[in-house]
Amino acid sequence: MGGQSDNYEYETEAHTFYVGANAKPIPKLDLSGVFSFTKGTANIHDLGFSSDPFTLTVEGRTDDYSFAYINGTEEYSDLEYIMWELELTGNYSITDQLGLTVNWLYSEYQDQEEYVYGELDGKLWMLSSFVTYRF
Repeated sequence: MGGQSDNYEYETEAHTFYVGANAKPIPKLDLSGVFSFTKGTANIHDLGFSSDPFTLTVEGRTDDYSFAYINGTEEYSDLEYIMWELELTGNYSITDQLGLTVNWLYSEYQDQEEYVYGELDGKLWMLSSFVTYRF
C-alpha cells in the first residue's frame, strides 16, 4: 500500500523567556506583573509516499486513491510563531476580610509562517476584577 513512509522527521522547538515582579507600595496594596515571550517552530522533513494506488470503497463507490497526492506536506508544515503576554494585577485589602482585585492581560500571537489556513495573527485584551471575602 502506498500509505507508508518509513523515513520522516518531525521537529518542534520552543523557547520561552519569563520574568515577573511583585511590589507592596503601601500595606494594603499588592502589585504584580508578569511578562513572557515565546518563540516556537515545528516542521516535518523527508515525508514521502509511494505512488501505487489502492482501492478505496466508500458507500459502494470505488476510486483509485494514492497517498502520493499528499506528498509535499513538508512544504506547508513549517510552523513559526512568536507569542508574548503581559499581565498586571493589583490586590487591595479594604478590610482584613474584604479585598478587591483588578487584573489586566494583553496577549499577542504573531504567525511568522503561513500554514494551511493562512496567517493566524491575533491579539487579546482582557480586564477582570473581583471582590474577595474571607470568612
